[in-house]
Amino acid sequence: MINSGLFRQSMAVVAGSLSIMNVGIILGWTSPIMEELLGPNSPIPMTVDESSWFVSVIDWGLILGSLPFGVIADRWGRKPSLQIIGPMALATWVALLFIDTFLGLLIVRFAQGLLAAGAYTVLPVYAGEIAGPKIRGALGTMFQIMMYVGILFVYAAGMYLDYRQLTYAMMVGPVLFCALFAAIPESPHFYVMKNKLPEAKKALVWLRGDETGRSVDDEMDSVVECICKEMRNASFTELFTDWVSLKALIIVQGLSVFRVMAGVTALISYASITFAEMHVDVHANKLSLVFACSVLFSALPSTVLADRLGRRPLMIISCLWCFVFDTAIFAYFYADRCTEYDVTEYGWLCVLAVGGLSVAHTIGLGSLLSTINCELFPSNTRSIANAVNTITLTIVSFLALKIYPVLADGGGMYRNYLISSLFSLCSIVCCVLWLPETKGKTFAAIQAQLRKTDDLV
Repeated sequence: MINSGLFRQSMAVVAGSLSIMNVGIILGWTSPIMEELLGPNSPIPMTVDESSWFVSVIDWGLILGSLPFGVIADRWGRKPSLQIIGPMALATWVALLFIDTFLGLLIVRFAQGLLAAGAYTVLPVYAGEIAGPKIRGALGTMFQIMMYVGILFVYAAGMYLDYRQLTYAMMVGPVLFCALFAAIPESPHFYVMKNKLPEAKKALVWLRGDETGRSVDDEMDSVVECICKEMRNASFTELFTDWVSLKALIIVQGLSVFRVMAGVTALISYASITFAEMHVDVHANKLSLVFACSVLFSALPSTVLADRLGRRPLMIISCLWCFVFDTAIFAYFYADRCTEYDVTEYGWLCVLAVGGLSVAHTIGLGSLLSTINCELFPSNTRSIANAVNTITLTIVSFLALKIYPVLADGGGMYRNYLISSLFSLCSIVCCVLWLPETKGKTFAAIQAQLRKTDDLV
């Protein structure tokens, strides 16, 4: 028989993660329509340089929207902060049906970036706070899985639909989110932060599936004690003035850079042009769909491994194999463009290496970052820290997306994967030396571990 608490927590995270599914749709939408937008019958004509702005302008919205959403989440609540995303996301897709200029397209993409910032900033905090310690890793990976579901959905739909038809199809994401997330409770941690203890216990009782409320008393006391201690010096500056918080911030920002620069982020947006460089007799859009499937299904094992193997070992394994596959892809493109060796018959090996890279990236760097980010910070800085992390992810992603087609131009695709392999190598060293293990620990126990004290356990 399925544990009712586990079921409710899972459903709450899945419903909330539909906001991230819409982010995946937004990110993946550019790949299947790029060929049409750059073609002679484009509904919104643009040059190759303009197309890179079309893909990357979303990052400016992410940068500017992250901190405001972090503040809103701490002031109004995690749930209301997420709820406003659904209707506004739906409005952006409707607007695209009436826009026929490149400037208008950029404005809508920027607005979608603002909404993506809200989902990236608030959802990991919400998911981490409602999940029990023993399943926090598994539920934390749901964040990434749902984003990959969105990417797979848009890749699959893009094979059969044109620009306008695909825009209609993209409205499914925000509609589902609005319908399902309305019935989910607020984070108990937020209620405690606002001294609303009855509401906090009511939410915790629902999430743990104990209608009597007796089994959650100890957890409730632990949450109250932990948050009371964390909120004594609650301020934005503590994130930078407290050494433990600053160390955690540095670790997470480093992981954010490595996550983007491992190469999969750019592949998601430029999958079709990357596969077109490989010598295989399959259309690039079909290979993009296979790539999206590999990313999605490789995320599923991480839901189990995160709470069994642990965050740190899984991250090290992920970084190690990212280095191996990035180096293999670099070697293929380099041999193809810079040597006289004929690699035409080895195109499928490169395709397999891309699949391997997506698997290696997803089981660790891609799936665990949001969980680790939520676990390493106390309640008073968790939302702001996540906002800072979103900004870091966005800035690095923007640079990667802008540089990727420039470096790839004229047969220079190998340059992208040389850079990715070097960053992956650095990520192995950093995870081995500085990443702490947080598997199965309460937020209080993690803070005690970081501060090397026992008074919070």
